[in-house]
Amino acid sequence: MGLEVTRRYFESEDGLKVPAYVVKGDGKAVVIVHGYASSKEEMLGLAFRIAERGFYSVAIDLRGHGENENPFDENALADVDGVITTLSGEFGQVYAIGFSLGGLLALASKASYVVAVSPPLMQNVVPEAKFMLRLNSCRVKEKDKEALFRILEKLNPVRRRNSAFLLYGKGESRGIAAMIEKWSNENDGVYAVISSNQAMLPEVEVEPDKLRDYLPHFISHLATPHSRESEEVILRELERL
Repeated sequence: MGLEVTRRYFESEDGLKVPAYVVKGDGKAVVIVHGYASSKEEMLGLAFRIAERGFYSVAIDLRGHGENENPFDENALADVDGVITTLSGEFGQVYAIGFSLGGLLALASKASYVVAVSPPLMQNVVPEAKFMLRLNSCRVKEKDKEALFRILEKLNPVRRRNSAFLLYGKGESRGIAAMIEKWSNENDGVYAVISSNQAMLPEVEVEPDKLRDYLPHFISHLATPHSRESEEVILRELERL
């Protein structure tokens, strides 16, 4: 019999609804936390593969992302910890896997053990990163434009002794890579470097100013299919047929 994906709603520590997909394995619970401007849908494939290994796999939508209608703010950790608290009552120990911002939230969470992929372990980001993050914010319903950066300031430096495994890619920014290595040494963590699927500079000549002007169009193109408005328009059209 194959695994089934079901919807489940949890409550954050500050009383808000947290939508989730659950893939029910028979073992301990794992909470999967997406990164900034992502969603539980993008984590569903991983959730399914983890459930195939016997875990009760839960992919959540952080506030302001996906189906979570609450604005994204500096209290996003309350979403993660609310889910972990509920699952702890059902399963005992709960593990967390997080990507980028989700990795930082996982490290700061109540999870018994954490796997964090490219977590931003710094209080401030360089202007180039901030530029790209603000571009991608079209996929996020935010309290304001500084909410993400307040989270970095609020949670860093995060502490977690002997209970974390960190990953980053060899093409990652040197700042993130260096902070992961430093953090692991200071917190008795373990880290690994991934060499596959790393980007290289394209062999295409472009003018920097034209590329900068084109980037918002490119990001808009990628973001439109993930828009709740797009989904509603599509569903209305299907219902009309």
